[in-house]
Amino acid sequence: MGWTVRKQLLCPACGDVVAEAIHRRLPAMLTVLATAGYEVMPRRSAAVERDLGEGLLAGVPDEESLREMLQHYHADLIYELMCARGHVTYRPAPVVVDALRTTPGAWVSLA
Repeated sequence: MGWTVRKQLLCPACGDVVAEAIHRRLPAMLTVLATAGYEVMPRRSAAVERDLGEGLLAGVPDEESLREMLQHYHADLIYELMCARGHVTYRPAPVVVDALRTTPGAWVSLA
């Protein structure tokens, strides 16, 4: 496998492309670009957890699963990805990188 991987990320709810991810091994870098062209900026898991507790997150399909994920990845960066149909997906950076590195082909399901 090469030093840089570039793949399309798919919405787990509908299968539409939500972003393009670029991962470089050395120096380590993960860039996620929304389909609209802007860079998706990750947030610390504590900030996402605070917003979840205050009811500020829109479109959370399963709050309990999100809370468990945030506890498991308590020190990692979290990406909030939204598809054109309005589905919202939260994934930690290590999960995105692992999916990019292990999934064959040009598309990666975030399910």
